[in-house]
Amino acid sequence: MKKAFYFATMALLLAACGGNPKQQDNPIAKPQQADSPTAEQFAAMQEIYDDVEDDHGWKPLCKWQYVDLDGDGINEVWMRDMAEEYGAFFAVNDDYLTLIGIESERFQAYTRETKDGKGYFCKSGSAGGPSYYTEIVALQDSRIVERFNQLQVYEDVEAELNGEELSQEEIEAYREALPEGKELEIGEWNILDLTDYDRVPAHKNSAKEDKIIMDFITEMYNSSLYVEDAFLEEHCTPRMLQQLRDDYEYDGEGYANWDFRSESNDGFSDENGIINVEKIDGRYYYEANDAGYIFRNIISAFIQDGIVMFDGITPDATYEVYDPFAHEDEEY
Repeated sequence: MKKAFYFATMALLLAACGGNPKQQDNPIAKPQQADSPTAEQFAAMQEIYDDVEDDHGWKPLCKWQYVDLDGDGINEVWMRDMAEEYGAFFAVNDDYLTLIGIESERFQAYTRETKDGKGYFCKSGSAGGPSYYTEIVALQDSRIVERFNQLQVYEDVEAELNGEELSQEEIEAYREALPEGKELEIGEWNILDLTDYDRVPAHKNSAKEDKIIMDFITEMYNSSLYVEDAFLEEHCTPRMLQQLRDDYEYDGEGYANWDFRSESNDGFSDENGIINVEKIDGRYYYEANDAGYIFRNIISAFIQDGIVMFDGITPDATYEVYDPFAHEDEEY
């Protein structure tokens, strides 16, 4: 009964923590170690990440770097979201793309010294209450060759290797044979630009018009004019009004006026206001404080019959939003 209970518990945790040894493969050909993965490969990695049952964030993976976990000269791909709260490791080798494992603030990732041609992705952390979870993935020639999952509850330890239950002696033997663990060396992150520029068409405005538009953006945000439907219907094109309707998440009809704010909308400060507005490539970028969150949106605008008209809005996906909850000891 006790053994059945622990393995039932472990099965649930493996699903939640990434312990399923049958990871999804994507048959995508890859030139050996190009300067970066292809757009198709990045899209496939994001799709796999979104579909797994592991505890992972809702924000897209937009930072990446190469890391050679098994020392074979063929790099794996390490990705994180912009806030670096969640990440994932992928094996991308010749004819497949496979998720190696997911990291989070709860389950910290690390690696081990290579041994017998094998390299390692590891993660461990609290699985709730007295439970402690460990996952070890061995790679050889940039392919997964084994996946070890262990759940410890007080002094009781249960584990599987490639989905097969291990005895206590086998668990001890496996752990004792592992090479020494070590921290992952973090290099410089590359940033993927996931901004949806199709939402914000560029417009050619004169320098005088630019000044009027940027001042109007400042007034619009600082005075929260965007919360009024009458304001939106006067200053948004039919195209943008449709965007705001499409983004409205509640029953009935309405405008998603929160598109003008940060994506969080749940800060703990009364501070709000524009920090900076600038024009880049025919679009207007405004950086602002939203109840402690510092964010940047891109808005499309032009002047028609003396009225500033907004023609689309989208978050700047390359901008790292300042999260006050993650920096409670700092002033913003």
